[in-house]
Amino acid sequence: MIYVEEKYNITPASPETLDKFVKFAQEHFVPTSERLGARLIAAWSNYVEWYCQVIQIMEFDNFNALKEFRVKSAQDSEWGEYQEFLEEIAPERTSRLLEPLGPVPPDVLHEAIAKSQKKPLNVYGLAILNVLADHMAEFKSGLSNTYKNLPIIASWRPIAGYPNEVIDLWATRLLPRKYTPATNFDKQFFRPLRKIAPKERLVTVFSLPHSPLR
Repeated sequence: MIYVEEKYNITPASPETLDKFVKFAQEHFVPTSERLGARLIAAWSNYVEWYCQVIQIMEFDNFNALKEFRVKSAQDSEWGEYQEFLEEIAPERTSRLLEPLGPVPPDVLHEAIAKSQKKPLNVYGLAILNVLADHMAEFKSGLSNTYKNLPIIASWRPIAGYPNEVIDLWATRLLPRKYTPATNFDKQFFRPLRKIAPKERLVTVFSLPHSPLR
């Protein structure tokens, strides 16, 4: 699987503009992207880098499927209208390719999407880690042994640019609501993790109405 992550800094940065984006996405982006062969798996808002920033993740079977989508979309008038809308509402935006890290198979995410459509969670957590280059194999091994016991539903890394960055998607809110002393689980979990991934940041994301992962 290949994933395209797109971030939109909507302008003006306000709930009203976010509503405008959601309405356009529901009426135009979702049906057009499906028709052209892209699978939207998640659409979120967050408030870390930009107020009401939008993150959308699209899934493709492989590079050939992505290439076919790009060729079709470049010739499609409705996709062109979506791009014009983005120029107006989100002139500052980024896009990058992600790939599954390995230990967490895509089926886990697909099952989570199906479950969320019956019982929405609405809030998810992204744990974004910088893994030491010579410890990536160790990190993968640890993730393979632990993800089944944790609500981790996907693990990705950029295909280019930051190959040692890992994005773990958790089916829960990760940020603490208040200070609490470290538990024995915290100590056992974080002590070895920090030796191989010394930097980590947490981002809370909120599912938008057109997101399949709800």
